Amino acid sequence: MNTLRLNPKYSDQERREAIYNGNLLLHTASPAVTNLRNWADELISEAFGAEPQKAQYDMAVEQFVTVAGPLKSKFTNHQKTKELIRDILKEFGCDLERTYFDVPRLRVVSSDGYLTAGVGYAYKAHRDSWYGAPDCQLNWWFPIYDLDVNQTMSMYTNYWAAPIQNSSDAYNHKEWIEVGRTLAASQITTDTRKHPLPTEKVDESGEMRIVSAAAEMLVFSGSYLHATAPNTSGKTRFSIDFRTISLDDLLARKGAPNVDCKASGLDVYLKDFLLASDFSPIADEYAAPYADSARAAA
Repeated sequence: MNTLRLNPKYSDQERREAIYNGNLLLHTASPAVTNLRNWADELISEAFGAEPQKAQYDMAVEQFVTVAGPLKSKFTNHQKTKELIRDILKEFGCDLERTYFDVPRLRVVSSDGYLTAGVGYAYKAHRDSWYGAPDCQLNWWFPIYDLDVNQTMSMYTNYWAAPIQNSSDAYNHKEWIEVGRTLAASQITTDTRKHPLPTEKVDESGEMRIVSAAAEMLVFSGSYLHATAPNTSGKTRFSIDFRTISLDDLLARKGAPNVDCKASGLDVYLKDFLLASDFSPIADEYAAPYADSARAAA
C-alpha cells in the first residue's frame, strides 16, 4: 500500500526502494533546499518585482510570457543552480558518483486560467514515464512560496498499480526535443504540443493534494500518476522540480512497475542527465541499451 511519509530517515537505497513501492516522501525545509529556494526567489523577484505571485494581474499575458520564458531558461541553465542541486543530493545522502540528475525546471502556474499553455503549461494527469522517463526515476518537487489546497499538485493514489488508457504509444522523446521544447515559448492560448494524456476519464476518488510550505520537498516515483491541480488561489504558483536516477538501478533495470507506458525514446531521454559529482553527461554506453523502438507495459 502506498503511503505519505514525513521526514523518513532513509538511506539513499532505502529511499529508492520505498518510492519504487509507491510511497510518497515529504521532507520539511532543509538548509540545502532552502538555499535553492532562495536563489530561485532572487531571480523571480528580479524578473517580476516585489510581488511575483500577483504580477499576472498587472501584465498582459503576452508580456508575462516574455518575462517568464527567459527567467525559466536562466534558472535552469545557470551553473549556480546545478551546484545547489548537487548540495541537495549530498544533503539527502545520495552517492554523487552514482547519481545522475537532469537540470531543474522552474514551473510557473498562473491562477484562474490566465496562462495554461507553453511556459505556463498546467500539466494534466500523466506519468513521467509517458514522456520517456525510466522506471527508476525519482521526482523531487517543492514550492518556492507557501501553497494552499487550490495551488498544488494532484497525486492519484489509486492508479499506482492500476493502468489507465493513454496515448503514450504515440510519444517519442526525440521528437519532443526537436519540436515540443522549441514550441513552448510560442504557445500562449492553446498548447498544441503532443503531450501524452489519458484517453479515458481519470477516477479522482483517490486524489491526494499535499499542501506544503516553501522549500518542503516531495519525492515520488516518475511512474506516479499526477497532475497540476487547477490553480484557483488568486496567486501564481512558482515551484521547482528535478529528477534523479541511480546508475546502479538503471543498469539493473530496477524501478517502479510499468503498468501502462509504451513511450519510446528512452535512450534520448537519458542524455539529459548529468552526474552529480562533476556534471558530466551520462555515457552513451548507459543510454544505448534503452534504444528500443517502444517498451511494452508489463
